Amino acid sequence: MLLICFTVSQGQRRDSTSQIKTGFICQFTYNLNFPGADLAKRYSAGSTIGSGVYFKTGKNWIFGVEGMYWFGGKLRENGIFDAIVDSNGNALDINGSSVQIAAQQRGYSLAAKVGKIIPVGRNKNSGIMLSASVGYMEHYLRLANNTRDIPAFEGDLKFGYDRLTSGWMTKEFVGWQNLDRRNRINFFVGLEFGQGYTYSRRKIDFDLMKGQTGQRLDLYYGIRIGWLLPIYTGVASNGGGYRFK
Repeated sequence: MLLICFTVSQGQRRDSTSQIKTGFICQFTYNLNFPGADLAKRYSAGSTIGSGVYFKTGKNWIFGVEGMYWFGGKLRENGIFDAIVDSNGNALDINGSSVQIAAQQRGYSLAAKVGKIIPVGRNKNSGIMLSASVGYMEHYLRLANNTRDIPAFEGDLKFGYDRLTSGWMTKEFVGWQNLDRRNRINFFVGLEFGQGYTYSRRKIDFDLMKGQTGQRLDLYYGIRIGWLLPIYTGVASNGGGYRFK
């Protein structure tokens, strides 16, 4: 009898280790992004932070949504402020003081994604993670706070310099996801590649004295890491379907 109980116990333990759990996975992420194509002409490397949620099925498919906030990319594009600055890049504020103009990238993206986890080892919830997403992105120049008193940026005039740009985007991710069977260490890490099919949204850019037409190609690639909070609803059953908790 003791031998039978021991055998059953060991079998349950092995089954628990290899179960594919189903449920909702909340994610909190950080990206270090490097721009390409038209995005690289305007900005240097920047960052994103974000969150989202996806559902993991009993066959390790994932379906979810996520949002990202973009920040930190320094301005590379030349000539935007030439008409209002001196040779040192300074402008005059309303008090007659010399102000250095500084601007950085800001923006956001929203996307829906589908993906697949390919298990490696006994833990069937951890392994290689592949996903593809489609969504919307927007980015613009944010002027530093010390420029608020420059007459050229007062009121709606600042919109002639912010390079507001938006459009559809796609992105892909390849990396590693770890969902600990004791629910202690849950994370993912990998590479993300993004493609933005965007347009300028301003009717006129003051430095060009006209609007910009035509589609842009805003590319980036980045290192992505995330902390995961799983909320499991059940496990995949051996006979197909799911067994709920």
